[in-house]
Amino acid sequence: MSREHPSAFAPLSLARAEEWWRETLSHGHPRAAFFVARDDQGIVGTVQFHPAWAPNQPHRAEVAKLIVHRRGRRKGIGRALMDALEARARSGGFTLLTLDAKRGEVAERLYRKMGWNYVGVIPGYALNVDGSGPSDTVIFYKDLQRAAEPLAGQQRKPCGPGLNRTSATTPHKTDRDDAF
Repeated sequence: MSREHPSAFAPLSLARAEEWWRETLSHGHPRAAFFVARDDQGIVGTVQFHPAWAPNQPHRAEVAKLIVHRRGRRKGIGRALMDALEARARSGGFTLLTLDAKRGEVAERLYRKMGWNYVGVIPGYALNVDGSGPSDTVIFYKDLQRAAEPLAGQQRKPCGPGLNRTSATTPHKTDRDDAF
């Protein structure tokens, strides 16, 4: 079974999305973490991190799939998910996180606002969600040992009423059949 992201198979069916998530959860590294934000209608956002595979990089993890449903956007859910992810990574002994984002999209702006360090652009890195031609990707990293707390006077935008900021699960503790 392919571990490729389902957007590589657009248009994406619900069955293919479920298959991809079940595969990802069932093959996750024991130190990987998956985060879910919910509202009164169900899952509204998710993000995950996976430890680096190389034995000389036990301090590094890769962030993947920050996804926020349209109904949850502009409510601080993406930031809350990333805050929870960074806290879990720190407590798990990770000191360096890396990620990529589609160039020019909302996620790129969020990462910049959250203090992620821009590395560069890789042209034609991944297909668009609709399966159309490849899009450019922006690469970022965050050194969790040096990451500064928000400056005095800055406030985090809270999630809207009735939203649970995040709940975190790891693959070895998750009942994967309840994920959908």
